[in-house]
Amino acid sequence: KISPYFSNLGRVIMGLEENKANGVVLFNRFSSPDIDINNIKMTIADVISSPVEMANSLRWVALMAKRVNIDLAATTGIHDGEAVVKQLLAGATVVQMASAIYKNGPTYIEKVLAFVSDWMDEKGFETLHQFRGKLSQAKNINPEVYERLQFMKYFSDYK
Repeated sequence: KISPYFSNLGRVIMGLEENKANGVVLFNRFSSPDIDINNIKMTIADVISSPVEMANSLRWVALMAKRVNIDLAATTGIHDGEAVVKQLLAGATVVQMASAIYKNGPTYIEKVLAFVSDWMDEKGFETLHQFRGKLSQAKNINPEVYERLQFMKYFSDYK
């Protein structure tokens, strides 16, 4: 389980593969400090992730999915079946979910799996392998969406 805070994260992941790692978990979520302005004291920010935190792992899973031959486990911000499907489409070998289970209890897993199964039926997929990595950068018809330059393009049009 690695941090997203490397200056050349892609190279770090490739280096782990070169050094015989079987897989990598993207990403470790650190607890963060916060400040309670009413009581004027330090606290800890919410330990439960939020769905918006998934974007970083989604991007890096998609970028690395066809560049390395090790398992990519996606984690952080994965709160429902839709998020699981997104990570699998990006190329995740497996998806880890913790915060949503803490919030909803262990039976929530059944709901998530049912969503994935229903989605697969609707789209005509019989196995995860049939769609895993279908939208990775290497297979995407618009691969630049995963690159930083794309942000600048879209942001320049923002009014």
